[in-house]
Amino acid sequence: MHSNNGPNARAADLRAALRVADQLTAGPGARDTGQAADTGYEDGNCGRAIPPTRHRVAALAAVGTNAGPTPGAWGSAWQDVLAEERARLSRAGLGWVLTRLAAGVFPALDVLEVGSERLRLTRLAYAPAATGPEVIRLAESAWTELAPASGVLPPERAARLFLLAGGAGHATAGLGEALHKSLAAFVRGAHRDDATGPLLLAVRATGWQPLERAAEAVREESGALLCLRLPADWPTAPDDLVAPLPLRTTVWLAAAHVDAGSGTVGLVRRPLFAAGTRADDHTAGPIAHVPVTAPPPGAAGEGSVAAVVTGGPEEPPPRWQALRVDRLELPPGSRTTLRYELRGRHRVELRHDGPHESDPTPWAVLASGTPRRLSRPRPVDLMVAVEIAGPQVDGGTAVEERLQEAAAVVDAVAEAVGAEDTLRVGLLGYRDHDPLHRAGEHEPVVHRLGMAAAPDAVRGLAAWRPCPLRHDFATGLEHVPHELAAWRRLWRPDSHRVLLVVGSRPPHPRARPPQVLRRGAAVRICPDRLDWRSALATARDYDGLACVAVVDEPVWMEDLAGEPHLAHWAAHAWDAFGTEGRFTAGHDPRLIAAAVVAPALCLPQDGAPIRLVVADGTAGEWQHAVAG
Repeated sequence: MHSNNGPNARAADLRAALRVADQLTAGPGARDTGQAADTGYEDGNCGRAIPPTRHRVAALAAVGTNAGPTPGAWGSAWQDVLAEERARLSRAGLGWVLTRLAAGVFPALDVLEVGSERLRLTRLAYAPAATGPEVIRLAESAWTELAPASGVLPPERAARLFLLAGGAGHATAGLGEALHKSLAAFVRGAHRDDATGPLLLAVRATGWQPLERAAEAVREESGALLCLRLPADWPTAPDDLVAPLPLRTTVWLAAAHVDAGSGTVGLVRRPLFAAGTRADDHTAGPIAHVPVTAPPPGAAGEGSVAAVVTGGPEEPPPRWQALRVDRLELPPGSRTTLRYELRGRHRVELRHDGPHESDPTPWAVLASGTPRRLSRPRPVDLMVAVEIAGPQVDGGTAVEERLQEAAAVVDAVAEAVGAEDTLRVGLLGYRDHDPLHRAGEHEPVVHRLGMAAAPDAVRGLAAWRPCPLRHDFATGLEHVPHELAAWRRLWRPDSHRVLLVVGSRPPHPRARPPQVLRRGAAVRICPDRLDWRSALATARDYDGLACVAVVDEPVWMEDLAGEPHLAHWAAHAWDAFGTEGRFTAGHDPRLIAAAVVAPALCLPQDGAPIRLVVADGTAGEWQHAVAG
């Protein structure tokens, strides 16, 4: 060993000490991503402009020179370290190499990483039909495990790193040659002559001159295709080098497609990320938004499945390869938007607010188990009753909103059942009793439309106008169940019959209000003394009537402290009118429609439910699967 305490040697020692202190504190890779330990830098910050603390640098510099840095010298040396790092860092050519690998020009690529403490050789190779390469670790070793470098490097870590960083104070004779021979032997032992692809050299020790010189010599001997110079960091895997790889094939979302008219079911797919798309592990990758729906009522199983697949444009579904399969908790017929993000190493991650989990079902099972046709639904006879009395002061729009909601549900039911002749819709519009009229003098049901096609019913609802609000706590809803007896002759044989009430206030009591009600707000009895409960029970028992309600509850129903008995009376009434489904106003009309038509829809002809999510959005965005 030799000692050289001249000015140049002292400056080199100080720069080497700064590099080592920086790596032991956090390292350039961690510092750049904000993961550095705050206590290791002069101002307690991990910014690049701030050097490591004086005492740490002084201790490391003394390893080589037996003397600490002179005042002011350490800051200047740190700027030299950063300047040299900026000048020498290089990833030039990496994108070109990775593009050729993804294109199949290179069957594989061997990556040799040279770090300040370790060496690693990794092979990147594509399996058939894979979107990203398989990362195969061929060999990894520490410098202290390789001869002849192990014989000339000090056993103490700080002293060893100091020499590898270019410290000259106690430089060991033959260090450069030992590093060269050890690295060359490692390459010969791991990168065989029969390697199928070229060699890429990545020096993860920019500015550490002994290591850079050894790597450059081996590059010339091995014929490495490229030499990258990266910060002094050692990740657990070369993900930062693999992340820029472009997708080799397009990534798709597979779904089912249901033709409402014919009931046929097929497989479709929509591109999420096209071939050639790149991602980065350190930033948000590309994101794709895809609207889908759950399988329709009657054809849905337990949960819906979203499958991300790969495959060529002309490949049939049996040859698609699944990247990920997720089970989603979605109500039948409901709509949602799935967000997928492309991350490094071609990972596709699902961003979904609702419950979801990985599903182990193989893609081949999902594809072959998708039914080919839905059974024809039973006829649906839907009676829609809408409360058309509401406050009109101050621009009140409650009635208009109810009519619009009723029309939206009719449209959703028509979409759910498919064939136009399957659904017929009748309409009833009811209002309040006139306070001064006696029995038989006033008719609360003011609109009637016989069983008609859904478009005609929607137009009929649009023509109705509001009636004045005459009671705060009840309306003429009790007349609706009694209307049903007159409509019985219009029910079709074997039809599924549903009463859908869209309203706000409950019906009037038949006789004097219950004792608990007389103590609270005044509730007038029905002038016609109609018993709506027995009439509704008769329709349910005799006609098999299902009851669904959409309620925009008045404020007093939420204020149990003010009128608890009145609120309980209203809740009891709406529970009866909403036995098969009670929804609040503004609910998704598809979910209301699902409650209306579910008993009328049957499983597919082969009895198997649809498990895949159903395509939604513009038809042109989805591609039908080719036969095969």
